[in-house]
Amino acid sequence: MSEAHPGAESPARRPTRRHDVNVSELRQRLGQRLVLEIDHLYEPVKIVDTRTEPQPVTGAVTFESIERGVTLTGQVSFAWSGDCRRCLERVEGSETIDLFEVFQTDADPDDGEVAPLENDTVDLVPVIGDAVVLGLPLAPLCGPDCSGPDPDRYPAKTADDVEAEAASAEPTPDPRWAALDGLTFED
Repeated sequence: MSEAHPGAESPARRPTRRHDVNVSELRQRLGQRLVLEIDHLYEPVKIVDTRTEPQPVTGAVTFESIERGVTLTGQVSFAWSGDCRRCLERVEGSETIDLFEVFQTDADPDDGEVAPLENDTVDLVPVIGDAVVLGLPLAPLCGPDCSGPDPDRYPAKTADDVEAEAASAEPTPDPRWAALDGLTFED
């Protein structure tokens, strides 16, 4: 099951809030598997200055029936962009994340180990959304040899430098008095 996404301006390109997978047939026999291709546009995510790109999350997941539920395993990939932590230039990349989740009927929602399976339906949005948030790099680096900001574009200044520049700088004249600049008092 794969979802196609037409052009960016199309309403079908808008992120969806649910991506339900019905596993009722799968649960009829233990060990039965269902492979699902993922090509789905999710809500954009931003953590600090790193954000997901408006492209679909892609990959494949496998559902396998177990007693009282299903397991989900697989990998998904997504594109991201952010600012380099040293030179502050734009950095782009992609991440591939391994997924593993257990869904069971009558699971305790407060238990972090097992997710509840309700009506034999698994919503992939929170599962993949959480994985994407955890996979975003918090402090990306454009390269291991990044030397930091360009000193000509981003000069490092101390508080004393800023004060000295402010004291020596001539104040900006008020443009309302510009007509008086042409006046001379010579005879």
